[in-house]
Parts: sequence; C-alpha cells; structure tokens
Amino acid sequence: MKFRVVLSVIFSTTLFQGQEVLAQDAVISLDSVVVSANKREQGLSKVDGSVSVKTGEDLQRANVTKVSELGKVFSGLVIRTRGSRVYANFTVRGQYSPDFYNATVQIYLDGVPQDTSVFDQELINVDRVEFLRGPQGTLYGRNAFGGVINIITRRPRTDELSVAGELSDHGRRADIVGTAALSPDSWFLDFAGRAEYDEGHIKDATTNNSDIADTRSAFGSAMLRFDPQDGPFDATLAASYDHVRTHEELYLLDQFVSQRKYFTAFQPVNFLDREFWTTSLNWNYQWDGFTLSSTSAYQDVSYDRNIFGGMFPETKQVASEELKLAYDGAGRLSGVAGLYLQDDEFTREVVGFSFNKVEGQSIAVFGDVTFQVTPRLDVTGGIRYGEDDASINFNAPGFFAFRNSESFDDVQTKAAVGFQITENTRVYALVSEGYKPGGFNRAVASPADFAPYLPETSVNYEVGIRKTMLNQALYLAAAAYYIPSEDKQIFVGPVGVQVIRNAGEATSRGVELEANLQASSNLTITGATSIDRSEFDSYVDQITSADNSGNRVPYAPEVTANLSARYIVPQTRMPADISLYGALQYTSKIYFDEANTLSQSPVTTFDASVDLAFHNGVTVSVFGTNLTDETYRTSSFNFGGIISTIADGRVVGGKVKATF
Repeated sequence: MKFRVVLSVIFSTTLFQGQEVLAQDAVISLDSVVVSANKREQGLSKVDGSVSVKTGEDLQRANVTKVSELGKVFSGLVIRTRGSRVYANFTVRGQYSPDFYNATVQIYLDGVPQDTSVFDQELINVDRVEFLRGPQGTLYGRNAFGGVINIITRRPRTDELSVAGELSDHGRRADIVGTAALSPDSWFLDFAGRAEYDEGHIKDATTNNSDIADTRSAFGSAMLRFDPQDGPFDATLAASYDHVRTHEELYLLDQFVSQRKYFTAFQPVNFLDREFWTTSLNWNYQWDGFTLSSTSAYQDVSYDRNIFGGMFPETKQVASEELKLAYDGAGRLSGVAGLYLQDDEFTREVVGFSFNKVEGQSIAVFGDVTFQVTPRLDVTGGIRYGEDDASINFNAPGFFAFRNSESFDDVQTKAAVGFQITENTRVYALVSEGYKPGGFNRAVASPADFAPYLPETSVNYEVGIRKTMLNQALYLAAAAYYIPSEDKQIFVGPVGVQVIRNAGEATSRGVELEANLQASSNLTITGATSIDRSEFDSYVDQITSADNSGNRVPYAPEVTANLSARYIVPQTRMPADISLYGALQYTSKIYFDEANTLSQSPVTTFDASVDLAFHNGVTVSVFGTNLTDETYRTSSFNFGGIISTIADGRVVGGKVKATF
C-alpha cells in the first residue's frame, strides 16, 4: 500500500509533463513566494533548507481550522493527540517528544513563540503557514529540534469584513474577521473571533448519548497596527484570548475502539477547562538596508483538569523578548543577529496530594549570515549560544518533598551551500545542529524526579533541490536527510510512576518529495510524501532493563503522503466560480511506545468539498472529512489494560461565508 501511495504522488506530478500548452497565468514563481523562514523576508527559491508553504486559501480548501490539522497539508508532519486536543504530540523527521511539556517542534505566531500548552490553537485570518523541517535552533532556539511551524496572519490595508457560519452533523462554528482602516495608510485595527461547538465522536455505551466527548471553545483577537505605506517605522500591538471547555479526554478500552464506545457506568467522564491570554508588541525600524526589530510577548495559561477522578490544575506564565538586526542591502552580504530572553513559571497541583513549581530562565545570542560568492553560489553560516536555568520545588506533605536546580548551556551551528544551477533550479547542502533543553519533570511521579534530565542533541545532514518546469507550471522539491541524535529524553519505568531520563541514541534517515502542478487554468494537483526510517541505535530502560535497541521510534511512521486536486468547473450560467476539491492522506503503521508493543495500522482518509464562490462576495460550501469514517487510535498505553484515544470520524456539513 505504502509504495502505491508514493508512486501515485510521483505519478501525479509527471502526468502532464508532455503538455506543451498551459495557461500563461497559471504559473508558480518561487521568487513570488516570500517566506520569513530565516527571520528576514526572502523568496522561497533562496532558502537553503526544506520549507513548505500553504496560504490561508489552501487551508480553507482543505478545511484546516486548527494547528492540529496541519498534517493534512504538510507531509512529514505527524500530529497525534494524547488525551484532548490540548495535549498534542508533534513528530518531524523521527524527532518526537514523549513529554508534552518539552516539545520537539516550535510554533511561532507573528514572530511570537507559542507555549506548548497552546500548540493546538485556532487558525483564523491566516495569510500563510510556513513549515520548516529539521533543526532550526540557530535562529529559533530551544525546542526547534525537529522543525518550526511559522504562522503569519493577514495584514489588509483597506476596510474588510467577513462573517462565516458552519453546520455539520457533529457541531457548529461561527467566525468573524475584519480590518478597519482608522486613518489613510497609517493606522489599522484587525480583529477576529470564533465560537465553536463539537459534540465529539464517542458514544456512551451506558446511556447511548453521543455527546459525552463534547467541546465548547471561543477565541478572540485584536491587533492595532501603525504601518505607514513608505515609512521607516511600523509597530503592532496584539492581544488574544482562547478558551476551551472539553470532555474529549476519554480513554477507550482497546476492545471497544472500533465501536467508539465509552462506559460511563465504570469510567469517569474527564473534563478540561483551559484559558489562554497573550499580548505582544512588535516594532521594526528600517534604514539603508538594515531592519532593527523587537518582539515582546507575555502569555498566561491556566488549566482546570479533572481526570481519573482527580483534579490537576495547572498555570503557566511566559515572558519573552527578542531583539534582532537584519541586513539585506545591495551587496553580497545579508544576515541577521539577535538576542533572546525568556522567563517562565509553571505550577501543577494534584489536589489533596502535592504541589509542584518549576521555573526557567533562558538567554541566547544568535547570528545567521549569507555571503554571495558568485551570482549563482551562496554560503551560509549560523551560530547560537544559549544558557537555560531550571529549578523545581515539589512538596507532597506526608510523602516526600524536594528542591533542585540545574543550568545548561549549548552552542548550535549551521552551515549551508546553495547553488543556482539555472534560473529555475537550485540545489543545496546543509548541516545543522539540534538542541532540546534539559530540565525537570513537571508531572512528578516519584522521588526519582528530583534528578534533572539532560539536553537532547542531534545533527541534521541534508541535501535538497527545488525546480520549476513547464513554463513554471510544475514545482518540484526534494530533500534527503540523515539525523543521528543522542541523549534521547524518554519516560522510563511503569506507567503512573514514570520518570524522564536520557536513555538512548537514535538515527533518522529519509527522503521528502513535494510537487505542485497547474495542469491547466482550471486544474491544480498537489502531492507530497515523506519516507522515514527512525530507530533506536541503543536504548535500555534504566528501570525495567528492557532492551529496545533496534526498535522503531514512537510516533514516527515510515511513510506519510497527501494528494489533493482542485478543479474549477468551466461555466457561464451562474455568477459564481464552482470548484471541486478532493484530498487523500495516508499514514503507515505508527508505534506508540518504545517497546513497539502498541501500534496503529496504516490509515488512509479522504476529504472532499464543493465550493460556489459568488461574484458578490458570498461563498457556499458543502464538505466532508474522513469520508470513509475510518476509526483509528492517536495514542495507546497500558495501565492495567490497554486504553487508547481516537481520532474524529466522518464529518459532513456546509458553510456560508460573506465578505464585504
């Protein structure tokens, strides 16, 4: 199956290579795709690394409304929830984290690093999302170990307003997005809001209710921009609020997964209430090819969590500041240098038992410079030095208590060479180091958590190519990588009393292929696949002495692939553009534990939609996701028996959007 999927993606990119005539306006210009992957705006053709970009329109067509759904459009990005939507596991190129609080992927929203507590946030009013594969530590710092998801919101310069409503067989959603031009070419106010209800996809076998896993969520944001058309200075003040109340953290007995049944007669209905506030101030000043920028942010997260009959409230406050200077003048040299500071405080309570407080401070300096050796040859070097301080204060009265602190420092480097073979073909080679900081277990399970775990490190060796063909109607990208990693941060010991230890070494190797074909002015075909082999070179559980050497890395499937097509129906009878969209996503077998005893078989899902975009600004859509109603696990563990969490089943619905 996996080879047929890979071949179908490759075949779809070559199907129309014999065509000699393509619509002249249906082109893919790499220089017109501007990304900020290197913390300065560049054409995608100049970025030496594996970067994929999806626009807000791409996400809407694929019905991607949350970060956790980005795996539908980015091959090689595996996102699996472990409980509820706010506990998500991200895996890229075999780099995963069993610890939810210390992720291997960093998410940025308009330059602000997002805390792991809110990784699964709404995607609304998005201009584009950039997915950077491989370690990005020299520019993005801690936790950019496997990659970076860079979200950039829209910045209109005229009055806009759009409202949208969606109704499906499993819920409803309402959106409002707008921009008010407060003064000509200077002051703008952007705002967005979303309210959603999802009844869930699990049935109560005791009462036959179908909404025991329901979720209610609300999101709102506002952004005040000072952005003169040709001025040297701009600034943005932003604030947002995200509230989720959910019962979806239900763990199904494995024998009832296929029936999607949960027994409230003897299993508790878990509950989670999360509130998240964020504020940020960003400004830029430009002169003579230089841009001085500052991004200041404060995030406040609180959880009320009731699970397995216990209450586990959590809070986290994060303050960060990044000051950077970028240069992109007329000469051969371009680059960026900066300073990053972060202070965070985390608390977790087991009501009636314990209280844990973990604090951290980070400081880093970084630089990334590109030199144009010849008009076709570029070399890039990057370096980052960082220091991380962590402390823990745990107290379980009558049982045990401890305090400890530790400091870590690290130097990460990057070197890349890019060669423009022709105007439409670029090749590159890259070596970059990855770093995931050490620290303390925030969900303390035993006195052994007194000891800190150490940083996890890796080296990414990569070669790649980007190419446009057929009068720029066909875009191709390919990359191959080899990543040895050391001091893997792994939970060891029995479930319930696990501790984090640096327990092994692993190697990831693979290839990534991506293609976008404008077959005609009406038909667009997009395909991508990632083939990865990630396994432990050495790993012995320090508690159980189990030898897992040679096993597959958890949450790292061997093959992921997606294939989509959009067709605009030629017609003149209606004052509207009618488009048909279909998509396939494939994930091969995935393991959930280092012993490779728990797994999910390969899964293929299908999505489809029909859109009528009327010329008066109204769009009507009918859609279906997971049309074959596949039931599959997103996580499993053994806790006196195998229990699992599952993905959503089929959703069919319609939506209306009006833009004024």
